[in-house]
Amino acid sequence: MSAERTGKVVVGFDELEHSRQTVRWAAFEAASRQRALLIVRAIPVPLEQITRIHLPSEAVESEPLRTESENELRAMVAECRAELPRLEMETSMRMGHPAKILGEAAEGAEMLVLGPPEQTQPWRVLLGSTSAELVRTAELPVVVVRGERENERITNSPTEFTRVVVGVDGSRGSQRAIEFAYEFAFRHDAELIALLAWNEIRKYALSVSARRKLNWEEAHETCQRVLSESVAGQRENYPDVVLRSEVVTNEGAADALFSASEQADLLVVGSHGRGPIRSSLLGSVSYAVAHYAQCPVAVVH
Repeated sequence: MSAERTGKVVVGFDELEHSRQTVRWAAFEAASRQRALLIVRAIPVPLEQITRIHLPSEAVESEPLRTESENELRAMVAECRAELPRLEMETSMRMGHPAKILGEAAEGAEMLVLGPPEQTQPWRVLLGSTSAELVRTAELPVVVVRGERENERITNSPTEFTRVVVGVDGSRGSQRAIEFAYEFAFRHDAELIALLAWNEIRKYALSVSARRKLNWEEAHETCQRVLSESVAGQRENYPDVVLRSEVVTNEGAADALFSASEQADLLVVGSHGRGPIRSSLLGSVSYAVAHYAQCPVAVVH
Protein backbone atom coordinates (compact mmCIF):
# COMPACT_ATOMS: atom_id res chain seq x y z
CA MET A 1 0.00 0.00 0.00
CA SER A 2 2.80 2.41 0.78
CA ALA A 3 4.01 2.17 -2.80
CA GLU A 4 0.58 3.27 -4.10
CA ARG A 5 -0.14 6.15 -1.74
CA THR A 6 1.93 9.21 -1.09
CA GLY A 7 -0.37 11.03 1.33
CA LYS A 8 -0.25 11.73 5.02
CA VAL A 9 -1.21 9.73 8.09
CA VAL A 10 -4.62 10.80 9.40
CA VAL A 11 -5.69 10.25 13.00
CA GLY A 12 -8.97 10.88 14.75
CA PHE A 13 -8.87 12.76 18.04
CA ASP A 14 -11.69 13.15 20.55
CA GLU A 15 -12.35 13.78 24.23
CA LEU A 16 -11.86 10.17 25.35
CA GLU A 17 -8.85 9.34 27.50
CA HIS A 18 -7.30 6.77 25.16
CA SER A 19 -7.42 9.23 22.26
CA ARG A 20 -4.11 10.85 23.26
CA GLN A 21 -2.41 7.47 23.05
CA THR A 22 -3.95 6.93 19.63
CA VAL A 23 -2.56 10.24 18.37
CA ARG A 24 0.89 9.45 19.76
CA TRP A 25 0.84 6.07 18.00
CA ALA A 26 -0.07 7.81 14.75
CA ALA A 27 2.58 10.49 15.24
CA PHE A 28 5.42 8.01 15.67
CA GLU A 29 4.16 5.95 12.75
CA ALA A 30 3.98 9.07 10.55
CA ALA A 31 7.55 9.92 11.53
CA SER A 32 8.65 6.36 10.69
CA ARG A 33 7.00 6.66 7.27
CA GLN A 34 8.36 10.19 6.78
CA ARG A 35 4.84 11.47 6.26
CA ALA A 36 2.93 14.44 7.61
CA LEU A 37 0.37 13.87 10.36
CA LEU A 38 -3.16 15.25 10.13
CA ILE A 39 -5.02 15.31 13.47
CA VAL A 40 -8.76 15.50 12.90
CA ARG A 41 -11.18 16.60 15.62
CA ALA A 42 -14.69 15.66 14.54
CA ILE A 43 -17.26 17.12 16.91
CA PRO A 44 -20.44 15.01 16.98
CA VAL A 45 -23.75 16.68 17.76
CA PRO A 46 -25.86 14.79 20.32
CA LEU A 47 -28.82 13.22 18.57
CA GLU A 48 -31.32 14.65 21.00
CA GLN A 49 -30.20 18.22 20.21
CA ILE A 50 -30.72 17.79 16.49
CA THR A 51 -34.11 16.11 16.79
CA ARG A 52 -35.41 18.49 19.46
CA ILE A 53 -34.83 21.69 17.51
CA HIS A 54 -35.09 20.18 13.99
CA LEU A 55 -31.90 21.81 12.72
CA PRO A 56 -28.93 20.42 10.83
CA SER A 57 -25.86 19.67 12.94
CA GLU A 58 -24.03 22.75 11.64
CA ALA A 59 -26.70 25.02 13.13
CA VAL A 60 -26.45 23.76 16.70
CA GLU A 61 -24.89 26.27 19.10
CA SER A 62 -21.35 25.04 19.61
CA GLU A 63 -18.99 27.91 20.39
CA PRO A 64 -17.98 26.70 23.89
CA LEU A 65 -17.38 23.20 22.52
CA ARG A 66 -15.35 24.55 19.61
CA THR A 67 -13.16 26.62 21.92
CA GLU A 68 -12.54 23.65 24.20
CA SER A 69 -11.75 21.43 21.22
CA GLU A 70 -9.31 23.97 19.77
CA ASN A 71 -7.47 24.09 23.09
CA GLU A 72 -7.31 20.29 23.22
CA LEU A 73 -5.94 20.17 19.67
CA ARG A 74 -3.24 22.75 20.43
CA ALA A 75 -2.20 20.83 23.54
CA MET A 76 -2.05 17.57 21.58
CA VAL A 77 0.10 19.13 18.86
CA ALA A 78 2.45 20.58 21.48
CA GLU A 79 2.79 17.17 23.13
CA CYS A 80 3.68 15.51 19.83
CA ARG A 81 6.03 18.29 18.80
CA ALA A 82 7.95 17.98 22.07
CA GLU A 83 8.79 14.36 21.18
CA LEU A 84 8.95 14.68 17.39
CA PRO A 85 10.12 18.22 16.58
CA ARG A 86 10.69 17.45 12.89
CA LEU A 87 7.29 15.91 12.28
CA GLU A 88 5.07 17.98 10.00
CA MET A 89 1.63 18.31 11.58
CA GLU A 90 -1.71 19.75 10.54
CA THR A 91 -5.04 19.92 12.34
CA SER A 92 -8.64 19.99 11.21
CA MET A 93 -11.79 20.53 13.25
CA ARG A 94 -15.33 20.13 11.95
CA MET A 95 -18.74 19.52 13.44
CA GLY A 96 -20.87 16.68 12.13
CA HIS A 97 -20.86 12.90 11.76
CA PRO A 98 -17.35 11.73 12.80
CA ALA A 99 -17.19 8.83 10.32
CA LYS A 100 -18.08 11.10 7.41
CA ILE A 101 -15.60 13.78 8.46
CA LEU A 102 -12.75 11.33 9.02
CA GLY A 103 -13.53 9.47 5.81
CA GLU A 104 -13.33 12.68 3.80
CA ALA A 105 -10.13 13.77 5.57
CA ALA A 106 -8.50 10.41 4.78
CA GLU A 107 -9.09 10.57 1.02
CA GLY A 108 -5.71 10.07 -0.64
CA ALA A 109 -4.03 9.42 2.72
CA GLU A 110 -1.65 6.56 3.37
CA MET A 111 -3.23 5.40 6.62
CA LEU A 112 -6.12 6.21 8.94
CA VAL A 113 -5.58 5.70 12.68
CA LEU A 114 -8.48 5.47 15.13
CA GLY A 115 -9.21 4.60 18.72
CA PRO A 116 -11.17 1.44 19.56
CA PRO A 117 -14.91 1.28 18.93
CA GLU A 118 -16.89 2.98 21.69
CA GLN A 119 -20.59 2.40 22.25
CA THR A 120 -21.04 3.63 25.81
CA GLN A 121 -23.45 6.46 25.04
CA PRO A 122 -26.99 5.99 23.67
CA TRP A 123 -26.48 8.21 20.62
CA ARG A 124 -23.32 6.31 19.70
CA VAL A 125 -25.26 3.07 19.71
CA LEU A 126 -27.91 4.59 17.43
CA LEU A 127 -25.53 6.22 14.98
CA GLY A 128 -22.93 3.47 15.08
CA SER A 129 -19.31 3.46 16.21
CA THR A 130 -17.02 5.65 14.15
CA SER A 131 -14.20 3.10 14.21
CA ALA A 132 -16.52 0.22 13.34
CA GLU A 133 -18.01 2.10 10.39
CA LEU A 134 -14.65 3.17 8.97
CA VAL A 135 -13.10 -0.27 9.45
CA ARG A 136 -15.89 -1.56 7.26
CA THR A 137 -16.05 1.17 4.61
CA ALA A 138 -12.69 2.96 4.28
CA GLU A 139 -10.63 2.18 1.18
CA LEU A 140 -7.23 2.62 2.83
CA PRO A 141 -5.51 0.76 5.69
CA VAL A 142 -7.23 1.55 8.99
CA VAL A 143 -5.35 1.01 12.25
CA VAL A 144 -7.43 0.67 15.42
CA VAL A 145 -5.18 1.37 18.43
CA ARG A 146 -6.39 -0.74 21.33
CA GLY A 147 -5.25 -2.91 24.26
CA GLU A 148 -4.02 -2.09 27.76
CA ARG A 149 -0.57 -3.50 27.01
CA GLU A 150 -0.37 -1.21 23.99
CA ASN A 151 -1.13 1.87 26.08
CA GLU A 152 1.78 0.96 28.34
CA ARG A 153 4.05 0.39 25.34
CA ILE A 154 3.14 3.75 23.79
CA THR A 155 3.88 5.50 27.05
CA ASN A 156 7.25 3.82 27.64
CA SER A 157 8.65 2.76 24.23
CA PRO A 158 6.47 4.14 21.43
CA THR A 159 8.96 3.25 18.67
CA GLU A 160 9.72 -0.30 19.79
CA PHE A 161 7.89 -3.08 17.96
CA THR A 162 8.97 -6.69 18.42
CA ARG A 163 6.19 -8.81 16.92
CA VAL A 164 3.78 -8.29 14.03
CA VAL A 165 1.12 -10.92 13.27
CA VAL A 166 -0.64 -11.19 9.91
CA GLY A 167 -3.66 -13.35 9.19
CA VAL A 168 -3.42 -15.43 6.02
CA ASP A 169 -6.30 -17.31 4.39
CA GLY A 170 -5.02 -18.15 0.92
CA SER A 171 -7.27 -15.64 -0.82
CA ARG A 172 -6.23 -12.73 -2.99
CA GLY A 173 -7.72 -10.47 -0.33
CA SER A 174 -5.08 -11.43 2.21
CA GLN A 175 -2.19 -10.52 -0.11
CA ARG A 176 -2.59 -6.82 0.64
CA ALA A 177 -2.43 -7.56 4.35
CA ILE A 178 0.78 -9.56 3.86
CA GLU A 179 2.36 -6.71 1.89
CA PHE A 180 1.41 -4.22 4.59
CA ALA A 181 2.66 -6.46 7.40
CA TYR A 182 6.00 -7.16 5.74
CA GLU A 183 6.69 -3.48 5.07
CA PHE A 184 5.70 -2.55 8.63
CA ALA A 185 7.86 -5.30 10.17
CA PHE A 186 10.81 -4.28 7.98
CA ARG A 187 10.58 -0.61 8.98
CA HIS A 188 10.31 -1.43 12.68
CA ASP A 189 12.80 -4.31 12.69
CA ALA A 190 10.14 -6.62 14.10
CA GLU A 191 9.56 -10.35 13.82
CA LEU A 192 6.68 -11.29 11.52
CA ILE A 193 4.32 -14.16 12.26
CA ALA A 194 2.14 -15.39 9.40
CA LEU A 195 -0.83 -17.19 10.91
CA LEU A 196 -3.26 -19.40 9.02
CA ALA A 197 -6.30 -21.15 10.48
CA TRP A 198 -7.45 -24.35 8.78
CA ASN A 199 -11.12 -23.31 9.00
CA GLU A 200 -10.41 -20.31 6.77
CA ILE A 201 -8.25 -21.94 4.12
CA ARG A 202 -10.33 -24.98 3.27
CA LYS A 203 -12.92 -23.03 1.29
CA TYR A 204 -10.21 -21.64 -0.99
CA ALA A 205 -7.85 -24.57 -1.38
CA LEU A 206 -10.01 -27.69 -1.62
CA SER A 207 -12.97 -29.11 -3.47
CA VAL A 208 -15.94 -30.49 -1.51
CA SER A 209 -14.94 -34.09 -2.21
CA ALA A 210 -11.37 -33.44 -1.13
CA ARG A 211 -12.55 -31.98 2.19
CA ARG A 212 -14.48 -35.15 3.02
CA LYS A 213 -11.45 -37.42 2.52
CA LEU A 214 -8.84 -35.17 4.09
CA ASN A 215 -6.97 -36.23 7.22
CA TRP A 216 -5.26 -33.84 9.64
CA GLU A 217 -1.78 -34.55 8.31
CA GLU A 218 -2.87 -33.62 4.80
CA ALA A 219 -4.70 -30.57 6.15
CA HIS A 220 -1.55 -29.34 7.85
CA GLU A 221 0.50 -29.91 4.70
CA THR A 222 -2.05 -27.98 2.65
CA CYS A 223 -1.94 -25.09 5.10
CA GLN A 224 1.84 -24.98 5.05
CA ARG A 225 1.82 -24.97 1.25
CA VAL A 226 -0.67 -22.10 1.05
CA LEU A 227 1.26 -20.17 3.69
CA SER A 228 4.52 -20.57 1.78
CA GLU A 229 2.92 -19.54 -1.51
CA SER A 230 1.22 -16.53 0.07
CA VAL A 231 4.38 -15.03 1.57
CA ALA A 232 6.84 -16.07 -1.15
CA GLY A 233 6.88 -12.79 -3.08
CA GLN A 234 7.23 -10.55 -0.04
CA ARG A 235 9.83 -12.83 1.47
CA GLU A 236 12.03 -12.07 -1.54
CA ASN A 237 11.36 -8.34 -1.24
CA TYR A 238 12.21 -8.26 2.49
CA PRO A 239 14.83 -10.97 3.08
CA ASP A 240 15.95 -9.38 6.37
CA VAL A 241 12.55 -9.78 8.03
CA VAL A 242 12.46 -12.76 10.37
CA LEU A 243 9.37 -14.77 9.42
CA ARG A 244 7.68 -17.45 11.51
CA SER A 245 4.74 -19.37 10.07
CA GLU A 246 2.01 -20.84 12.26
CA VAL A 247 -0.83 -23.17 11.27
CA VAL A 248 -3.82 -23.48 13.62
CA THR A 249 -6.08 -26.49 13.13
CA ASN A 250 -8.09 -26.52 16.36
CA GLU A 251 -9.84 -23.13 16.18
CA GLY A 252 -11.16 -20.59 13.72
CA ALA A 253 -9.34 -17.56 12.38
CA ALA A 254 -10.86 -15.04 14.79
CA ASP A 255 -10.05 -17.10 17.89
CA ALA A 256 -6.52 -17.81 16.63
CA LEU A 257 -5.91 -14.11 15.99
CA PHE A 258 -7.36 -13.14 19.39
CA SER A 259 -4.86 -15.49 21.04
CA ALA A 260 -1.97 -14.17 18.94
CA SER A 261 -2.87 -10.57 19.76
CA GLU A 262 -2.03 -11.11 23.43
CA GLN A 263 1.70 -11.06 22.62
CA ALA A 264 1.70 -8.95 19.44
CA ASP A 265 2.47 -5.27 18.88
CA LEU A 266 0.35 -5.15 15.72
CA LEU A 267 -2.21 -7.52 14.22
CA VAL A 268 -2.77 -7.20 10.45
CA VAL A 269 -5.83 -8.60 8.72
CA GLY A 270 -7.30 -8.26 5.26
CA SER A 271 -10.87 -7.29 4.52
CA HIS A 272 -13.11 -8.66 1.81
CA GLY A 273 -15.21 -5.51 1.78
CA ARG A 274 -18.39 -7.04 3.11
CA GLY A 275 -21.39 -4.79 3.45
CA PRO A 276 -22.92 -3.73 6.77
CA ILE A 277 -25.68 -6.36 6.72
CA ARG A 278 -23.34 -9.26 6.02
CA SER A 279 -20.88 -8.06 8.64
CA SER A 280 -23.60 -7.68 11.26
CA LEU A 281 -25.37 -10.99 10.67
CA LEU A 282 -22.64 -13.39 9.63
CA GLY A 283 -19.66 -11.85 11.31
CA SER A 284 -16.31 -10.80 9.88
CA VAL A 285 -12.86 -11.70 11.15
CA SER A 286 -11.53 -8.18 10.56
CA TYR A 287 -14.60 -6.61 12.20
CA ALA A 288 -14.29 -8.92 15.21
CA VAL A 289 -10.58 -8.41 15.88
CA ALA A 290 -10.91 -4.64 15.50
CA HIS A 291 -13.40 -4.78 18.38
CA TYR A 292 -11.78 -7.29 20.71
CA ALA A 293 -8.08 -7.87 19.98
CA GLN A 294 -5.54 -7.18 22.73
CA CYS A 295 -3.25 -5.06 20.52
CA PRO A 296 -3.57 -2.52 17.68
CA VAL A 297 -5.21 -3.92 14.55
CA ALA A 298 -4.52 -2.88 10.96
CA VAL A 299 -7.40 -3.69 8.61
CA VAL A 300 -6.15 -3.60 5.02
CA HIS A 301 -8.77 -3.40 2.29
